Amino acid sequence: MMQTVQTTSHKGITSFRLDRDGLCTGTLIFGVGMRDEPPTLAGITHLLEHVLLRVVQPVTVLHGGTVTTDSLQFYAVGKPDDVAAFLNAIAAAVSTFQELTDEVIALEKSVLEAEDPHKFSNVSSGLLTYRYGTNGVGAAQFGAPATTGLTKAELIEWACRWLVAGNTALTFTGSVPSALDISLPAGGPVSHHQDPPLITTPTLIKSRKQGVALSLLVPSRDADLLCEALRYELLARLRHDFGIIYSVENFTTAIDNEQSQLDLILDPVRENTVPAFKESINTLRGIVDAGFSEDAVQSARHALTAELGWDDYVPQDYLDKSAINALLGRSTRDRQELLDRATAISSTELTTILRTSIGSLIVAVDDSVKLSKADAGSLGLAMDRYEIWQRTKEAKNRQSPVEGQHGNTTWRHKSSPTTLVLTPTHLISQNSGKTKTISLADVAVVGDRSCGCISLMDQRGRSSDLNMDEWKAGKKLRKQLIDAFPPEIIRPFPEE
Repeated sequence: MMQTVQTTSHKGITSFRLDRDGLCTGTLIFGVGMRDEPPTLAGITHLLEHVLLRVVQPVTVLHGGTVTTDSLQFYAVGKPDDVAAFLNAIAAAVSTFQELTDEVIALEKSVLEAEDPHKFSNVSSGLLTYRYGTNGVGAAQFGAPATTGLTKAELIEWACRWLVAGNTALTFTGSVPSALDISLPAGGPVSHHQDPPLITTPTLIKSRKQGVALSLLVPSRDADLLCEALRYELLARLRHDFGIIYSVENFTTAIDNEQSQLDLILDPVRENTVPAFKESINTLRGIVDAGFSEDAVQSARHALTAELGWDDYVPQDYLDKSAINALLGRSTRDRQELLDRATAISSTELTTILRTSIGSLIVAVDDSVKLSKADAGSLGLAMDRYEIWQRTKEAKNRQSPVEGQHGNTTWRHKSSPTTLVLTPTHLISQNSGKTKTISLADVAVVGDRSCGCISLMDQRGRSSDLNMDEWKAGKKLRKQLIDAFPPEIIRPFPEE
């Protein structure tokens, strides 16, 4: 018989637990994650995790920390008293966080760079950012180059806001250890905000990432089943029938209590990118027209049943998900309810869900592959080149950015005919009669790189780097660019 997750309270902190033989796994969970970070502080929760783990060393029990879209977690596995000692130490470190030294912060920034050099130095937007921009869940997927400039004061302020008793939960596989003594600063639940999606029609995104990716907004209730059924159909078609991909990675991300984003990542070699793009869309459209195969539905059932068919224990991730959902005001469905739904759902029901959700389709394709607006249109997709530099659109009776450039300095590229002009509202690039602009008001972060380059990222996560060495009087251009933006959005970035 399956166990039921039990809840208790420890000093006002809700604890989710179940009885299980063997070593104890305990997790301290805070309701703050990457989705809560503004673009100027991207990476701050991850740095906070690293700093807290450093200040509690040495620790000999198996332990670690992790940051997700929704949460900051610290865990340990071992004897109950050892697990409790680790979690107590983390809580104590939070309570004395203002004693943090700049040396510890600098050391952990170096560790973060070693952990993921690309994320540490680059803006690299993903499917959540394409749909939502740089706010809310979109903040989870555009990199963290702002980490290098995060200050002690910012870290302390972030910890004081989010790492409070009312924004915390605990999970244990076993009884709550008697040695547990979590003392955290007082504070209530912290609200989370999610803006609506920026893309609301089927769209092709020209992406800097390789391969092909598909993304849908779907009801959370059946997101995992739909994801597995789509994975089966795509593998059957693109791998087994055509041999143009190896795998389909699938992910679901909860947006709120009702809706999740479903993502499917395909891995064709470059010459098969366009065929994989076209066949993946044809596969989805075919399912919408004819329905899921019974094999796909059965595969989805088996996948979910295998994940949820726990006889003597509950997987740790389900326990942690229950805690995170509680902190974010989301419901967690009962395990038996999930199994019953997997058993009962039909091809017709899954097909209806896909038909209802297909209007939210985003397809991301490697931007080095040639695809035209007509190619996208033939498959029912709008084209979004996802470029921060926008072609100028002149409107009647309205001054264009180009018309407003007179009287401003023209900056010339050293090895091409490209020029730049900075007006009070736009950065304008001109080359061989073609004009592109960046609206200064749309810029969310200005990265002042240690190499002297300037990185601009807008509210949608689109970005561009300007190498000042490539421009005549580059130092003066750099100063003018920095002076054009509010100081609060200018952040030190590492050398790319």
